[in-house]
Amino acid sequence: MNGRRTWRPPLPAAVRFILLILFAALPWLGPEDVRADTLPPPVREALNKAQVPPEAVSVLIQPLEGGAPLLAANETVPRNPASVMKLVTTFAAYETFGAQRRWTSRLVARGHVLGQELVGDLVLQSDGDPYLTAERAWKLLRTACALGIQTIRGRLRLEADGLRIPPADPFAFDGDGYRPYNTPASAELVNFNTVIVQIQPSPDGTRALATLHPPLAGVNVGNALKIETGPCPADVVKRLETGVQEEAQGVAITLSGRYPASCGIRFLGLSPLPAERFASAMLEGIWRELGGRLLPADAPAPATSEWLVATDDSPTLTEIAYQMNKWSSNPIARQLLALVGAARSPEAPDHVAAGAQAVQALLAEAGIDRHGVVLENGAGLSREERIAASDLALLLQTVWNRPYAAEFIATLPVAGVDGTARRRFKDSSIREWAHVKTGTLRDVRAIAGFAQSRSGRRYVIVAFVEHANAAQASDVLTALFDWLWEH
Repeated sequence: MNGRRTWRPPLPAAVRFILLILFAALPWLGPEDVRADTLPPPVREALNKAQVPPEAVSVLIQPLEGGAPLLAANETVPRNPASVMKLVTTFAAYETFGAQRRWTSRLVARGHVLGQELVGDLVLQSDGDPYLTAERAWKLLRTACALGIQTIRGRLRLEADGLRIPPADPFAFDGDGYRPYNTPASAELVNFNTVIVQIQPSPDGTRALATLHPPLAGVNVGNALKIETGPCPADVVKRLETGVQEEAQGVAITLSGRYPASCGIRFLGLSPLPAERFASAMLEGIWRELGGRLLPADAPAPATSEWLVATDDSPTLTEIAYQMNKWSSNPIARQLLALVGAARSPEAPDHVAAGAQAVQALLAEAGIDRHGVVLENGAGLSREERIAASDLALLLQTVWNRPYAAEFIATLPVAGVDGTARRRFKDSSIREWAHVKTGTLRDVRAIAGFAQSRSGRRYVIVAFVEHANAAQASDVLTALFDWLWEH
């Protein structure tokens, strides 16, 4: 850290630190602070190298204590923010639920327990929990086993009545619907609708093994991987050919290609089933792995008897947003937008659309939407979403003055250290001194968040590059932060 104090303490200390500065006396603008309407020379040089014209860039750097912007260029032009739009979704979720909100899942036995057999249904009730992971489902089902239920003569199913979400095509965006980033919101969402394929050499190094986590009943791996010697490419998993095939016995995840033994253990995330089928397959897979039996019912489950077997609370919204923003989780963002819609318009027929409308209302109420915010799914995986840099900067300034500011900031990746920003700014002076959300699409590179300069002053920074050559513009953002550091 070159002897510099860091702006990345553990979370409890970070909360104390940011709360202190929220109430501290802050220096006001000095006479040397001048708005720069043209981009700094290092930024222009990086743009020229990337062959991106200045009019394809929007930038706003605003001192948090107020006053004139340090830098502003094309800041009122609405642009596609990619995953930076998750900042808007996070704001809406905090405004709606508060930083400490939790969701509760319940495991209910409907029927009669006779010895070690439940004659009826074992039902996992979800309230749209955006973080109902396989581990939490395993804990609930294990409690049923620990209480003596070994056989279910009926159904094991998920019940989620709190959200109304029309079907969405996961293949619509880019045709790759089996990738988890395309997972739409769903009332039946569990484990982000994602199975992890663990790939590794066999003990004798002669085969490549593949296993599924969590187990999915009726889903198997068609493993045609060829083990080989030699170095391990950094993108070895991306080089593999993967697919999902419906078969008479269920669903097969197919793997083919070459896998160097030197790669050790690697992971591949897939979304092989629609949410309702995924939830059923996961619950049954975990239940059978626990040693439980699932038999067909002789008769419908009695409706008069219901026993609460177990409950489990989700992490807080702040902990969930931490995972969403640090690692840019689209399934969490989409689910939160639907939950905002359900909370603010419970009778709406489509809680995703209601969530987008609720966000617009929240932004208007806070005086933020001045140039036409367009919201589609809240995750940023969209060709339609738009926001101006000035509006997003105003949102971040609004967050800075909210009671949940410390929690919000802690959810953002630290420049050069963790999350999606861990590989950026590693050699930059701004490393560790900025909390930022990044965004990437084919024609977009975006970044927004909070940063501190060498002088100790704190800024909101928003920067969008929207151009066919945006993929070559990473140095533009680095140059911008390096320039900020000197002010």
